[in-house]
Amino acid sequence: MRTILFYWSKGADTRVKIIRLIANSEKKNAPCYLNIIADKMGLSHVAIKKHVDLLIDEGYINILNPDGKPNYLALTEKGLDILKEFSP
Repeated sequence: MRTILFYWSKGADTRVKIIRLIANSEKKNAPCYLNIIADKMGLSHVAIKKHVDLLIDEGYINILNPDGKPNYLALTEKGLDILKEFSP
């Protein structure tokens, strides 16, 4: 499933890394929040939020606790497909 979000746009590598970080957290049954992603990637909360919001809008990530703070992030089926596509 080729999409501009992950191949030809500025920030494509960052979005793939976000997908991988969420997948790794899910594998460990650990929560994944925006702050955790920002810390692990060494980027600002604002920068990561822009990518995460885009991934949510496009259906690659879900917020499992929409009224909670911080938002708990999880991959959707589309997100899992992207993960498979970029796995070595």
